[in-house]
Order: sequence, then structure tokens, then C-alpha cells
Amino acid sequence: MVAAFVLIHGAWHGAWCWQRVIPLLEAKGHKVVAPDLPGLGEDKTDPALVTLADNVTSVGAALDEAGEKAILVGHSLGGLTITQSGEIYPDRIAKLVYLTAFLPLDGEARADVVVPGAPPSTRVLLQSEDKSTYWLPDEVIEPNYYHDCDPETVAWAKVRLRPQPAAVSSTPVRTSAENWGRLPRAYIICANDQSIKIETQKFMIERAGCDPVITMQTSHSPFLSAPDALAGHLDGLAD
Repeated sequence: MVAAFVLIHGAWHGAWCWQRVIPLLEAKGHKVVAPDLPGLGEDKTDPALVTLADNVTSVGAALDEAGEKAILVGHSLGGLTITQSGEIYPDRIAKLVYLTAFLPLDGEARADVVVPGAPPSTRVLLQSEDKSTYWLPDEVIEPNYYHDCDPETVAWAKVRLRPQPAAVSSTPVRTSAENWGRLPRAYIICANDQSIKIETQKFMIERAGCDPVITMQTSHSPFLSAPDALAGHLDGLAD
């Protein structure tokens, strides 16, 4: 079945990360909208000022552009944005798809999504002096996000990363059974993800309830390392 997709990128990235997937979906007849979230990609908003609500507004504009009930896909930190968007725009969304994405419950921010008993994260992030943005040390980017990508792809992606607005991850989502809770939810596990480990992905799926659950044997970035397979899975979710 032909569908409309709205693709939401994660932290540091922009719409550019979907570049290999978009034409594959369009070739199957789907309409695809992939916005740059505020402060990221080519968007000129000061990232220090961006909030989760700003991201949700951006999603609303993308849903307008899609022009019909859309399948809303969120990658990584984009899971927070699509979750809050599902609460605000439930009548404009056909399905939520979490691509190795954070799936918070009501009242949770990014840091609250933790597997019980798991050791604390040792990942180091760099912050601006006022803590309004954060970014990745260069040495962790490839092993954590692109370890199954060729060197040219890694280099291409790294130069496009931008500081992430901190308020997006620190703001708790607010959801209800009547809005977000009634939307169909699918999850695509990336089994070799070194950023959001598979244990965390499965924990979030079990808590929130997702069906179907699809597993890809990729890193955190299947849109770069396995675009054909990812597009095939997304196409299948349109049925």
C-alpha cells in the first residue's frame, strides 16, 4: 500500500541522514517528508534556544506537507519528538515507528529511560559553557554510530553533525492513553547498536508495547549502512 512517511532524525543529525532511504521509498510510490529539526541540519535556528515543543511544531509542519495521515518514523533521540508529536497530533498520524529510538513513557525525559540494574553510562559528551548544547568527542563517533559504514560514509556524516539542543533531551514527554496511547507502534531493533544497546531497546519495547518488532543486524545508523533493507522494512510497515 502506498503511504506518506515523515522521517525524523536523531541528535546531531539532519534530514541528510535519510538521503539514501528517501529515493528507495519514493521508488515504491510513497510520499516522503524529512525535515531538519530546529537548530540541526541546514536549519538556522540557534540550537541553544531550541525546545522539544519546537521539534513538535516542526513535525506538525511536516505532517501538513505530507497531506495525509502519515507514518511517523523517529530515529534515536527522535523517539522523544515522535512520542510527543503522537500526543499532540494523533489524528494526523497512521503509525509511529521507532528506529532504534528512545521510547519514553509519560513524564520521562531521555535520562529517565534506563534499564533497571544497568550500570551507569560511561559515555562522555561535550557541553557548551551554558549547557544549552552538547556534542560528541570525535573519537567516539565511528565506533558508537557508524561502525558498519565504509570510511567515506563515516567522513561524509561526521562533517555534517551539529551540536544538539540540550532542552530536547531534558524535557519530559507528556502522553496519555487517549492520544499517544491509541496509535499503532512498531519498533525496528538494530541488534549491533553500540549507542542504544539491544537490552535497552528490548526494555523499551516491553514497557510500551510495540507490534510488529523488526530486527536488523546493523549499527545505530542503518539508513547509511543498510538503506535498502531499511527501506524494505518501512515499505512493509505501510501495508
